Amino acid sequence: MGKLIVYLLFIGLSCAAVLPSDFAWGTATAAFQVEGAWNVSGRGPSIWDYFQNFPGRIYDNETAQIADDFYDRYPSDIKLLQQLGVKNFRVSLSWTRLLPNGLTSNVNQAGVQFYNTLLDALLAAGIQPYVTLYHWDLPQTFNNLTAQSTWLDPDVANKFNAYADFCFSTFGNKVKYWLTMNEIQTFTWIGYGVGTHAPGRCSPSWGDWCQQVGGGGNSSTEPYIAAHNALLAHGLAVQTYRNKYQKTQKGKIGMTINSGYNLPWDTSDEDDYKAVQYSLAFQYGWFADPQAFGRYPTEMSELITGNRLPTFTTEQSNMLKGSYDFLGLNYYASGYVHWTGTPGDNYGNDGRYTGSPYNKTGHLIGPFAQSSWLNVYPPGLRALLNWIKVRYNDPDIYIFENGVSCPGENDMPEAQALNDTFRMDYVYNHVMNMVDAIVNDKVKVRGYFLWSLLDNFEWTDGYSVRFGITYVNYNQNLTRTIKNSGYLYQSLIGYLGTHHAEELKNVSPYALAERAKTLNSYIYQD
Repeated sequence: MGKLIVYLLFIGLSCAAVLPSDFAWGTATAAFQVEGAWNVSGRGPSIWDYFQNFPGRIYDNETAQIADDFYDRYPSDIKLLQQLGVKNFRVSLSWTRLLPNGLTSNVNQAGVQFYNTLLDALLAAGIQPYVTLYHWDLPQTFNNLTAQSTWLDPDVANKFNAYADFCFSTFGNKVKYWLTMNEIQTFTWIGYGVGTHAPGRCSPSWGDWCQQVGGGGNSSTEPYIAAHNALLAHGLAVQTYRNKYQKTQKGKIGMTINSGYNLPWDTSDEDDYKAVQYSLAFQYGWFADPQAFGRYPTEMSELITGNRLPTFTTEQSNMLKGSYDFLGLNYYASGYVHWTGTPGDNYGNDGRYTGSPYNKTGHLIGPFAQSSWLNVYPPGLRALLNWIKVRYNDPDIYIFENGVSCPGENDMPEAQALNDTFRMDYVYNHVMNMVDAIVNDKVKVRGYFLWSLLDNFEWTDGYSVRFGITYVNYNQNLTRTIKNSGYLYQSLIGYLGTHHAEELKNVSPYALAERAKTLNSYIYQD
């Protein structure tokens, strides 16, 4: 009874909730970044297992072979979720842990058992799983280092659909929210244009490593081909789910798309306002327009030269149109854009604009994070949510990733890193901008997932940057310690379920975190 009284004093007595009771507060992870257990119980290699073994491709030649050892430690990580009051958890399935060679003719029962056990444990803890089918770890058996393999192979869409069908059949009675794809733009442009992500393909002018690592490449054409095939894979999987499973399993399906928001570099130049709209079409619209309208954005088809942007057949267009129950958004950062009008020769310049964190007057849009690509701009989230609302006729939206790497965090002593005020400010301000979009702008945001529950393997950055609200000590048995940002998030979940946002604007994020820490120290003192 005493603990209950302390909790009621902590959350306050207001019953006027700002958000609906079914709003999905969550955190997110991905299999390759947290699971480890790279060669355990029959798991096959993915393109990232192959890619990470080339010297110089990952910071300090680190690998995800152990990562956070989530494979063995998920029970304690589920307890972390419970402690923080997080009732929704985004995970991804490792395609090759389930199907070692990528094909349904070779099922790894140990992998099936692992995910069944994980899903059962989440549900038993009162936590809803949101499951991503593809978070970049394509089977390496699909990679023969040619322009006809991996996502460049048109048949990969059928292989993905067979994998998705297997997952729906095997786990669909436990999963109510499916994401087919995570950030197609990232794994196609960075993987096939820039060449710094798996499978490491690019033109020679982009990197001399691509010939050895990925077998070469063409940065002008391959990102568009790979993205086209990924969209078709999504469409097929949604079609399969709806035709065979959705009626009985009663789940929902979509994908999540990464995008920033941009501001005009020169506010006196009308063309820079045009650049803003084109940049959003080239980022979010590249993958949302085919789902909503069955075609690529007109902004892209107008500007991309040389017939490099594929087209959909009538059948493919009809399949894609309406292939979502929700639209997902991964938002981290924003910048300024300046219209050049110069025709491009690859995705990086086909939009005929350039980007910068500084505007014409030298103003920085927001602080730099540890990640060089991430400039903090919380109002961009609200603006982008409104853009999605208008362009796609007021859809249900889930923010499936939002988070930040703190400058210098990985070099700090653990005690200092735990007081992650940079991340606390980021989370608080982004959440409040999201709330403004919901309450004032009537945007139908149905959930918010913080990236990430844990510090983890951040792709080419290895372990040198940290995004977690839980500190993972890589030098001391991967021990987990909740950071102050985690306690802040716990407070926000509690407060925004019982209070109006205006009541929070007079309370600092640091005070909110301290209150949650005090509550936790009392409840978990045993």
